[in-house]
Amino acid sequence: MAYISLDKKSYKDYQEYCNSDDLDIDDKFRKLLSGSRTPQNEDERTWLENMRKLQEDGKIVEIPSDII
Repeated sequence: MAYISLDKKSYKDYQEYCNSDDLDIDDKFRKLLSGSRTPQNEDERTWLENMRKLQEDGKIVEIPSDII
């Protein structure tokens, strides 16, 4: 089923939207942490690996959002 983003862009499905380069950096990181985005490059893989290590050490990882 097609997915249409808030800015009216059309995607094949929600997964394609989550993995698109159209997302801003905060959304990419939130989706990476939640598991709804697959790392798309080495920078994202490294960032996610580092965040998972922090979580394993008991640290809380938060991505601030200005969306209320």
